[in-house]
Amino acid sequence: MTTPRDIEIAERAGRKRARMALALASIFLLQQAAFMVSPPPDLARTVDHVKVGAWVFLSVILLTFLWTGGMWRYRGAVRALLNDDGVRANRADAMSLGFLFAMTAALLLYVLARISDVGLHEAIHLIVSSGIVAALLRFGFLERRGFD
Repeated sequence: MTTPRDIEIAERAGRKRARMALALASIFLLQQAAFMVSPPPDLARTVDHVKVGAWVFLSVILLTFLWTGGMWRYRGAVRALLNDDGVRANRADAMSLGFLFAMTAALLLYVLARISDVGLHEAIHLIVSSGIVAALLRFGFLERRGFD
């Protein structure tokens, strides 16, 4: 049973999720820029393993957020309100755009690899990161527009 309190909590949490998606995309993009400026040449140092491990971990968390809509700490009734048809459509749209960006990055890297030396790890990093950032930004903007 949905109560007025659940609706109020879901409204606040939805606004928070929209801001959070945009903030997470910005943070992730800055982290990727720092990584691309000085990628680890080899994984000989422990700090390089930690850096790559942190990227993989954060990527998995962000993909899970996009896949499920996040907001795992709320009980079932509030989560159901937070994942209504509009939100599911926004997530699907965002994931589609993320896929498009990832495929575009892959094609560009394929062409670039014919011209210059592109490492496998850097290519994967760019493909995954471009897809995640595009999807997070799209989801955040769509959700924010829904609350305006």
